[in-house]
Parts: sequence; C-alpha cells; structure tokens
Amino acid sequence: MPTSTELITTTLTETFDLDPSEVTPERTFEELGMDSLALVEMGLMLQERTGVTLNDVPLHTTIGGLAALIDRAEAERSEADRSGADRALTAAPNSTR
Repeated sequence: MPTSTELITTTLTETFDLDPSEVTPERTFEELGMDSLALVEMGLMLQERTGVTLNDVPLHTTIGGLAALIDRAEAERSEADRSGADRALTAAPNSTR
C-alpha cells in the first residue's frame, strides 16, 4: 500500500501532468501552479482512494502537510473502528440472541 505522500504525488503527476521531480513534500500546491478548482478535483480523487474527506485544502498547504492530515484521519478512523469492535465484543456476551 502506498504512503499518503506517494498517493498524493501519483495523483498529481498522473492527473495534472506535473513533473515528478517537482512534486516534493515541501512544495505547496500553489508553488506547483494549482488553483482552487484543481485542489477540489484532487481532494475528491484522494477521498475516493483513501476514504478521507478533504474539505477546503488551502493553496499554501504543502504536500507533506496534506499527507500528514490524511495519515492522522486514517489513524483516527482505525482507532474508532477498533473501539467499535471492542464495544461489539463486550456487548456480545450480554446479548440474548
């Protein structure tokens, strides 16, 4: 499974025809010449691939910053999924079914 940074880089280079050597974690989307419409399009693609909803990503966000945001959201989702599974297991023995 690719890292969030790799996923963003692949999305940018394949969809927006950017030079892979220019797409580094330190670069902002604005520095890459993207506009707000392109960010919305990219956000929708990443949401489809990761399940993480990305709302209002500012142009001055770095690729690394967005990758960290996705990683954090995925970790929180995993934690919530584990907690839900724990609750379900805890509730199961008390079930009358």
